[in-house]
Amino acid sequence: MKALIIGNRPLTKNIIELSKNKLIVAADGGADRLLEYEILPDKVIGDLDSISDKTATKLEDWLILNKDIQKTDLEKAVDYAIERGAKGIEIVGWSGGRIDHTMAALGLAFNPKVELIDDNFTVKVISNLETIIGKENTLFSLIAIPEARVSIEGAKWNLKHEKLKMGGRGIHNEIGISGKVTIECHSGNLLLLKGNFLLPHD
Repeated sequence: MKALIIGNRPLTKNIIELSKNKLIVAADGGADRLLEYEILPDKVIGDLDSISDKTATKLEDWLILNKDIQKTDLEKAVDYAIERGAKGIEIVGWSGGRIDHTMAALGLAFNPKVELIDDNFTVKVISNLETIIGKENTLFSLIAIPEARVSIEGAKWNLKHEKLKMGGRGIHNEIGISGKVTIECHSGNLLLLKGNFLLPHD
């Protein structure tokens, strides 16, 4: 089973396709965002301080109150999805707004079951070896937190057992002519941000 978790940030119409055949869990006010697209969640979880009264009344039987102040509502939703047996979890509505909330959401991507999706990127952890497929010039970036030793093959700019630190060096790479890039994280913590767009070239 796959799960889709919705945070309390604006959604785009791709939510309609993403929500098909998944366990849908709204993190608190994410329920309001879902209803804008007439999609009903399977559950709404959180401290319930940001969901509107109208939506809370409509979804009363779907609400799970969790007042754990040590976790964000997104973290609570991820825990619930894992408890329900989800093998893969996609999170939307997580980026933008307060930078502290966005940074905390990025931390969720270090769970290998989790992918964070926004309008431009899919974010996931690379804990060992990862192959990405895409058209030539598709953008991808690597962010080490705080550092990682990395090898890249098949990209516009390749690396071999090089240390990346959190900063600009790992960002803005591109899938090469073969359409296949292999990324290996030899040590450290590494996030992959794969773009859903091509970079223009003259």
